[in-house]
Amino acid sequence: MNDGKQTFGAFVREKREAIGMSLRGVAAEIEMAPAYLSDIEKGNRWPPVKYLEKMVETLKISGEELNQFYDLAGEIRDGEYPDLTDYIVKTDIARVALRKARDHNISETQWQKFIDGIDKKK
Repeated sequence: MNDGKQTFGAFVREKREAIGMSLRGVAAEIEMAPAYLSDIEKGNRWPPVKYLEKMVETLKISGEELNQFYDLAGEIRDGEYPDLTDYIVKTDIARVALRKARDHNISETQWQKFIDGIDKKK
């Protein structure tokens, strides 16, 4: 089900190789069995949420890569985006806004205008 896009496992493997760490080394750092990490890299499993933050630190993921990491993680977790779930659960108005956007079938252009408006306030 990968229409040519990068997978979470491939992203993790590429980041691991880019920092020059072995699979066993990364697995030890994040306190995960090497076989489990290997299965993640092969796309056979997904990591429990408790490992994601450790993976970010160990693999030195930051900036735009961080969003990509969590987007890929969310895709393999059937749309459960670990970096957003808590925020959405804890923020009533975010849920209201998302439901209104869904009900009104907000377009990509409208979302981009919303994002641009937020970015202007920085």
